[in-house]
Amino acid sequence: MKKGGDHPNIEKENRMGDVQVKHVVTVWGTTLQSDEELQEFLEPLYDENGDVGPSGFLAATGLNWVDEDFFEAHVLGSEEEKLAFLTYLKEEYAPESEVFEHHLPENLAAKMTEYPSVILLYGNESGYGSINEQLFQLHEQEKSGDSPIVLLSKIVYETADR
Repeated sequence: MKKGGDHPNIEKENRMGDVQVKHVVTVWGTTLQSDEELQEFLEPLYDENGDVGPSGFLAATGLNWVDEDFFEAHVLGSEEEKLAFLTYLKEEYAPESEVFEHHLPENLAAKMTEYPSVILLYGNESGYGSINEQLFQLHEQEKSGDSPIVLLSKIVYETADR
């Protein structure tokens, strides 16, 4: 079976090493303080008829839909947990950590200080399609009103497709 399905040019580009994958990682600060609160916030809501509605996360962020397989939620109650999380981001989160690390904002640790939890959401665009492409259009913002979440950082970087 050919790589790239019905796209013969993708296979050719891959052999030549010219295809780039554009990645986006969003880091959201949240006032939620436990794993249970985070799970409840991320789960879709159902009405009395059993119809699915947007999760608290989608409602608060204005996103229409996200692939839930690319979420990570972390409760960071102590300074040690925050430092361990930043080390995780730099060294383990992305398969191309050496590229990703250079795109992390220097002020991310400072932005995280007032939030007991963070949510990571990943997306990409490649010759094979897109995952969570709405993330590329987001802009960092100040916390508004009583929203339990704020976009702390949007990290965009590129790697060679493998």
